Amino acid sequence: MPTVTKSLGDGTQSVLLTVEILERLAAQDGPVSISDLARDIGTSKSRIFRHLQTLVACDYVASPATSGEYQVGKKLLAFCRSINERYDLVTVAQPIMTDLRNHFGHTVILSRVDSAGLVVLKTTGSDSPISIGIRPGTPLPFDGSAQGKIAMAFLPAARRTGGTALARAYKALAASHPEELAAVTRHEWATGHIREGLFGLAAPVFARNGLLIATLALLDTRAMMGDDAGERKGAYLRDAARRLSHELDIAGIQSA
Repeated sequence: MPTVTKSLGDGTQSVLLTVEILERLAAQDGPVSISDLARDIGTSKSRIFRHLQTLVACDYVASPATSGEYQVGKKLLAFCRSINERYDLVTVAQPIMTDLRNHFGHTVILSRVDSAGLVVLKTTGSDSPISIGIRPGTPLPFDGSAQGKIAMAFLPAARRTGGTALARAYKALAASHPEELAAVTRHEWATGHIREGLFGLAAPVFARNGLLIATLALLDTRAMMGDDAGERKGAYLRDAARRLSHELDIAGIQSA
């Protein structure tokens, strides 16, 4: 944010100061004093006080009785809530899914990781006369599917132990094809067959804390995907998934 100075003009600097006050309050766990706000922002307590009085009158900031401190108000909370309701994983992912569908012509699938497997959240079908789709809510297995291999490679090690479906699938793949798991981790994409004749290509979607929260995948027949689908399309899909991870970070979305 630009430094609040006279050179920006009275109107602009007033808006910037208001925004910075709101940002500081939103970042706190509880009420904040005028002195602390003035020190953190680098301006006088009198300027902070004038802006706070306006924000309190608008109910964007609240001041608990006799405390002399300030915190986020009801209208600002309602404002943030209304925005959050319009931005979830599926909403943020849709433009990226559409781009993938238009670029390759394959069905695009967004899934979240569940304890028993992957659960489809959204399918964007191709424009072909015959389109392959998977209904939202459909569970996909860890073993065999490209999405499952992404989960096996990128979920925390603690999730890959014990007798869970993920642990069993991981142990089997690690024993039979350890080089495949290493390649998935290295390239950030995986291939797999959900059913005979259907070929999937998937990449991981991460939250800000680096944890896997979803998978982004392409699905089509083996013939339509091509024998070298991974090499030709894996990097593009991986970059799209990275872009989605970045967009989720900006939107503050950390779960599916």
